[in-house]
Amino acid sequence: YINLHILKNLYGFEYLMAPYAVAHLKLSQYLKEVCKVDFNKDSKLKVYLTNTLDLKEITDQKFFSFSFFKDIAKETKEANEIKRNPILVILGNPPYSAESKNNNKYILNLVNDYKKIKNSPINERNTKTLNDDYVKFIRFAENKLENNKKEGLLTIKGSEEGLLGIITNNGYLDNITFRGMRHHLLSTFDEIYILNLHGSSRKK
Repeated sequence: YINLHILKNLYGFEYLMAPYAVAHLKLSQYLKEVCKVDFNKDSKLKVYLTNTLDLKEITDQKFFSFSFFKDIAKETKEANEIKRNPILVILGNPPYSAESKNNNKYILNLVNDYKKIKNSPINERNTKTLNDDYVKFIRFAENKLENNKKEGLLTIKGSEEGLLGIITNNGYLDNITFRGMRHHLLSTFDEIYILNLHGSSRKK
């Protein structure tokens, strides 16, 4: 069951090389030792070295001069195909960074939806906090699940569904600048459950 179903439909994205390598090592060990899966050198986990928020292809031909970079370019292409396809369940623990460097056109266009309510701008002087990386990851995941409805992705129950489980900063829960984001999320999801650990020392 694990080989035929789970591993074929389980994907992971990691941006940094060290956690990427550790993820492959830990998962392969777990599958062999705990799940008793016949996991050999020819087996492949679908954990990719990629920036989740970037769908840009590697086109620099210098990357194809060495086998290592050929593999990275191949992984990037495969990862981008997964990002474009419907995804039913998304889990993650994205980074928090108000000084986000993920400023490609694709993700910025998506986040612009959080800067308005019913097509009317929220008219805040400073919307910088909406460019935080964790906000962009939420918007990426929300958009993937929105596309399930548009593309008619059916679950076993025969309905258009999706599930997002994510660990985030809690600033978007009550900050006035995030009211467009809250409105958008409430419009997308049928149910939202929040476990707020109140980790900020600035709030009660």
